Amino acid sequence: MIARIFIAGFASFVAGLSYLTGLARIMTGFLLGFGALCSVVAGVLFLLPADEKRLVLPVYEQVPAWPYFLIAASLLGMLAVLFLTKGKPAEEEPVSASHFKYLLGGIIGYLASMFLSSVYWFPSDAVRRAADPSLLTSEVLFGTCLFLAGITVSCASLYRASKGSSERHPDLMRRFVLGLFTFLQLDKMPLLVAYLLIYSPETKVVFPYLAALALTSYIPVGIFLLQTTRECRITE
Repeated sequence: MIARIFIAGFASFVAGLSYLTGLARIMTGFLLGFGALCSVVAGVLFLLPADEKRLVLPVYEQVPAWPYFLIAASLLGMLAVLFLTKGKPAEEEPVSASHFKYLLGGIIGYLASMFLSSVYWFPSDAVRRAADPSLLTSEVLFGTCLFLAGITVSCASLYRASKGSSERHPDLMRRFVLGLFTFLQLDKMPLLVAYLLIYSPETKVVFPYLAALALTSYIPVGIFLLQTTRECRITE
């Protein structure tokens, strides 16, 4: 456990440092590629027959796999735009308190989206025993839509925060916002939520067919990373 925490912390440090040192294009490419790879793996997983006894990534319910491949194709399209096209530098805005307010609001909204939605994803034992299965499904669907909407609004706020710059450092807030975003591992949250909806043995509530909807939140995350990176004046 300690080794895993150390590896995760080191990966976060490297990702954040890459953005701070100007390696925005390469780092964004890695993140978009990682999201596409995970989506493909999930799609392949549901192409296989459902098997609860499988030792590695068992499938408890057969669901369509095409949404995962569609998400992967969207992320790969963003990857192509990132490396095959040249972005236009954004208009400079002097750094002000409003940029930090947008940054704080975006991070708080991002985290709140997950914790508030988890109330609907993982009901208590008493609620789960008393509620009708269709009602539980509706609540999980509502929580997933709430998560998707919260992530989208938070990414828009973070993008607005990245607009701040100075004469000496035109990419000041862009580097800082992207570095902080990856250091906190916020880009992995859609993948985490999708995994929890597929595998939640502690609560014994599994909704694999809603995991694709949760994983769709990687698209606004990818758009935020792509657009902010394309507006950087110095990228590698």
